[in-house]
Amino acid sequence: MDNARRAEHPGHRDERRPTMSHSKLAREPWLWAFVGVWAAVVSALHFGGLAYNVYTRIWWWDVLTHSLSGFGVAGVLFLVFPQTFRGARAPVVVATALLAIGAGFEVYEYLFKDFWWGWSMAYYAEDTAIDLVVDVVGGLGFFAFVEGILRSRTPADATPGESSRRIGHLRSDGGEQSGDDCPANR
Repeated sequence: MDNARRAEHPGHRDERRPTMSHSKLAREPWLWAFVGVWAAVVSALHFGGLAYNVYTRIWWWDVLTHSLSGFGVAGVLFLVFPQTFRGARAPVVVATALLAIGAGFEVYEYLFKDFWWGWSMAYYAEDTAIDLVVDVVGGLGFFAFVEGILRSRTPADATPGESSRRIGHLRSDGGEQSGDDCPANR
């Protein structure tokens, strides 16, 4: 129904839905391939950096690998738990999950790596804080990537006031409720 006909029928409610939900996007084979290739590249950068002492020669290598790994870990989190990326509190939930996963890796790094043996505890604490911040920034980058994809796949001719009705309804706990993600529509 074009805009002229909608104006003629003021009682008509246009119930558009996004063309892609979080759950549907998480089942896209191209996204799985993208996250898999991303993981392989990040692993190669990390293990190559260890093998060739790049971490000690290039100061920003650690920042690069942590930001890229934060992006990739958020990608895996999205593929396994797409509902984590829905709702008003989703950025906080994603950031918290990345912070917890990054902290686990930092504990592993502290206990089992020998490259930091000459570092003072203050320097190691500073490095850990930077690593955790960069992990979270990378993860929020993936969150923005997903939101960009979902926004680009909604109808282009929607009016500005329709976006909340089109995407879903906020629940009292801040989450969204959308007909596209209910089990009957999967």
